[in-house]
Amino acid sequence: MNTLLKMPIIAHKTWHPHPLTILSTLLLLALVAGNAPLTGEDSDTQRREAIRNELAQMTAAAELSQAFHLIHELVAPSVASIHINQSLVQLDRQSGTVETLDLQLGEGSGFVVASTPEHSYLLTNAHVVLRTNRRQDFIRDDSDRPLWHSNIRVSLSDQRMVDAEPIGADTKSDLAMLRIAIGDLPPVAWGDSDAARVGDWVLALGFPLGVGYSATAGIISAKARSTGIYRREGGFEAFIQTDAAINPGNSGGPMLNLQGQVIGVNANIMTRSGGASGIGFAIPANLAHRVAEDLMKDGIISRPMIGVQMSQVDPGIAEERQLSNRQAVSIVRVMPGSPAAEAGIQRGDIILAVEGRPVAGIEQFRARIAAARIGHPLRLSVWRNGTTSDLEIIPSSWEDYTEMLGKHMPEEDDAVRWSNFGMSLSDDEQRGIMISTVDEDSPAFRAGLRPGTRILRIGGIGPVHSSQDLAHLDSRSELTLEVYHQRRILLVRLRQP
Repeated sequence: MNTLLKMPIIAHKTWHPHPLTILSTLLLLALVAGNAPLTGEDSDTQRREAIRNELAQMTAAAELSQAFHLIHELVAPSVASIHINQSLVQLDRQSGTVETLDLQLGEGSGFVVASTPEHSYLLTNAHVVLRTNRRQDFIRDDSDRPLWHSNIRVSLSDQRMVDAEPIGADTKSDLAMLRIAIGDLPPVAWGDSDAARVGDWVLALGFPLGVGYSATAGIISAKARSTGIYRREGGFEAFIQTDAAINPGNSGGPMLNLQGQVIGVNANIMTRSGGASGIGFAIPANLAHRVAEDLMKDGIISRPMIGVQMSQVDPGIAEERQLSNRQAVSIVRVMPGSPAAEAGIQRGDIILAVEGRPVAGIEQFRARIAAARIGHPLRLSVWRNGTTSDLEIIPSSWEDYTEMLGKHMPEEDDAVRWSNFGMSLSDDEQRGIMISTVDEDSPAFRAGLRPGTRILRIGGIGPVHSSQDLAHLDSRSELTLEVYHQRRILLVRLRQP
C-alpha cells in the first residue's frame, strides 16, 4: 500500500528588526549626526546624553523581554495540548490481519482554570472538542445538543498524556470545559479584559501547527471586534484583536497581559493563507471566566438576561442629541416583568455605559451582559430626554424569570395573540419566539406549552424569528411546533378544538 505523506509547507520569512531597536538606533543616529560638528565639553555632554537615551531604550526592551520570559515561566505549566483522535480498524488484504490505527483528527490548546488533589479542569474552545461540519457549524443530536468528539486526550507541559472527560460546552461563547484525573496543577489567574487597552502588550501561549508549545507576543490591535463567525450560532462576538501570531492549534490557549493574567482565550484568525497574518481574535476573559464558572459547577450555562431588545444608535441621532458615546445602543423594547422593567428602563432609552465603561455597539453590550453574574447589580448609564442618569439593574436567569412570572406573563400591546390556540407570542433577545401567555385548558395548555417555552421552528415554515410574521397562523386548524421547553427540544402538535 502506497501512503502519501502530506508535508507541511515552511515559508521563509525575511528577518525584520524589532520596532524598539529601530527607534533607539534612529534616535542615536539623529543625536550623533546633529552633534558631529561640536567639539569639547558640549560635544561630550550631548554624546553622553545620546548614550543615556539609547541605554534607556535598551533597558525598556530588556525589561519587556524579561517580562515575557517570566510570564512563560509562570503560565506554561498551566497550558496543555488537546488532541482529538479516532481509532480506525483496517484490514490488510495481503496478510489478512486486522490492525487498529490511531488517527489524529485535530489539535488545539487549553489551560488549567481550577485544580483539586484529584482532578484538574481545563478550558478550551468548543470548536476544538465538539464535532463540526465543513462549514464549521456544530453538529447536534435530535435533542439539539452538540456532539463531542469521542476520544479527547490532553498532553501536559511535563509530557504526561491523559484522557479527558467532557464536562460541558457553550456554543454561543465557543467555550468548553474538560476534566482530567491529574490533580494539583497550577491554575491561571484571571485579569479584567474590560480594563485592557488598545496598544497593550500581550502574550499568546499554545501549541500551533503541531510544532509544540510556543509563545508569541504582540499588542492589542482593537477591542469589541465582530467577525460574524458565530452569527449562525447566535453567539457573542466582542473579540480582542491582536497582531500576536495565532495559528491553527492555538485555539483555546490563553492570551495574557504583562501581569501574567489571562485577558482572553485565543479563538480564531482572519487569513487568506490559512496561517497567521497579524489578525487574531480572542474571547474576552470576563465572558470566558463567567462561562467557566458555570461549566465547572454543573456543565450547564445559566445565561444572565435583562430583558431588552436593542438597536444601534443612528449616527445622525447621536449627533443631533450630542451623545457622549456615538456607539451606544438604543432600547427598542422592554420585556414585561424583566430586570430591565424593574430597574425603570424604558423604550427609547439609550445605554451609554456599563459600570462606567462606554458601550461599543450591540455585540459588545450583549457580551457584557453575558459576562455579568446573576443576582449581582450592574450600573447602566442611561440617556433619556436630554439627561444622563445611572440605573441599577440586577440580571436574572431565564429560568428564574419564567418561574417568577408563573403561568401568565403580563401581555404587551405588541404581543401576537393566537386566540384559537389560547396563547400569545412575543419577541425577545434569544433564539426563536417566546410564548408569553397560555390560557388554562386551552389547546396550547393541554399540549404542555407554558409561558417561557420557546418556539424554534414551525412545520412548513422553518426557523422563526419574529412573532409579527406569525399572526396569520392562528387561522390554521393544526400546527406542528419545534419548541425548547425545560432544556429539551420537543415536537408539539397543536390542534384547534
